[in-house]
Amino acid sequence: MNKEKWYMRKYLIVFVILGCIAGCKQSEKSDNKIIIPIDLEKMHEIDLQGEYAMRICLTDNGNPALVDEVKKILFVEGQYIIQGRNKILAFDAQSGVCKMSFSGQGRARDEFISLWDAWIEGKTICIYDMNGKKILRYDFNGNLSEVISIADKASNYPFQVLAKTIGGYYVGKRVYGSVKHNIELNLYDKDFEFVKEIGDLKIESGIYLGYPFFVYSPTEVLYHRYLYNDIYAIDDKQNVTVKYYVDFGENNVPLNPNFKDEYDRIDFVNNSKKDYGTLVSNIYESDKYFCFRFLCERGKCLGVYDKSSGEAASFVFTPFSSASIIDVYVFDDKALLVTQDMDKTCLTTISVDDLLKNNR
Repeated sequence: MNKEKWYMRKYLIVFVILGCIAGCKQSEKSDNKIIIPIDLEKMHEIDLQGEYAMRICLTDNGNPALVDEVKKILFVEGQYIIQGRNKILAFDAQSGVCKMSFSGQGRARDEFISLWDAWIEGKTICIYDMNGKKILRYDFNGNLSEVISIADKASNYPFQVLAKTIGGYYVGKRVYGSVKHNIELNLYDKDFEFVKEIGDLKIESGIYLGYPFFVYSPTEVLYHRYLYNDIYAIDDKQNVTVKYYVDFGENNVPLNPNFKDEYDRIDFVNNSKKDYGTLVSNIYESDKYFCFRFLCERGKCLGVYDKSSGEAASFVFTPFSSASIIDVYVFDDKALLVTQDMDKTCLTTISVDDLLKNNR
């Protein structure tokens, strides 16, 4: 069974996007980390057909495009790069027109068995095939430019996902192995060779729900973990510290010492009648804002922390009557809501500035 669906059965996957940082609440600092309070009862409701919303529906050769299983969205040079089910697609951010797509699934050298992760390096789309033990690089036109085998690299420290640092190295989340309590984060060189373990986080399971783990902020790499509320910053010296803590108050999932691993926490949430805030993901940071998505009974939610004022706000979005909200991201200080309606996938943007007008 799909792990995300399994985890979300308590919530019925309503997929209503909510805002994540509590309305009109002031954040606090503790031990150099910023605590962002979230009140699930105080979220602003935003109509996706409202005056600030701009909607485009994706098309391919003039026909409506339905992207099968949107796993990840990247934004670069005026286009959205979408990682679907073993397929990469690029759409113009203004018109929604498909500019490029490729799959290449197979076992040949220039194909991938599974599209596990995707990221951007300069003008290159990088594909990680964990099962095929290789990384493939494509240009923005979908042309394959390089295939790098990693079968003999970092064999004792395999990675699940990667993020490239400013210095050209990579930070990777380690694959869960037979030995428990391994260090979770590793450093790899530009050729994907293992360099060293970093930080002291211990890997608990191999669960992978498809959400991005890493994101670049202006000066560092931010990292999050499933089912926990800490957001970590990894600096250029590979120091790992908690930068933000998302506090749902009485709706936090308890840190039960009897939980053996993340699966115990999942079972606890699924079997509970309490509305917990969880699955903080799709994190984003700019000079002005820190934003993230989370999940509660009302669906997927968006939170905004205003750095200048220190205030936080949260939002729930109402889609078109027949549409379902699939996910929410933030790019260039604009919320991006992914909806699907019958045979089409649509993208709606609302600037964070306009969202915060509801918080004044």
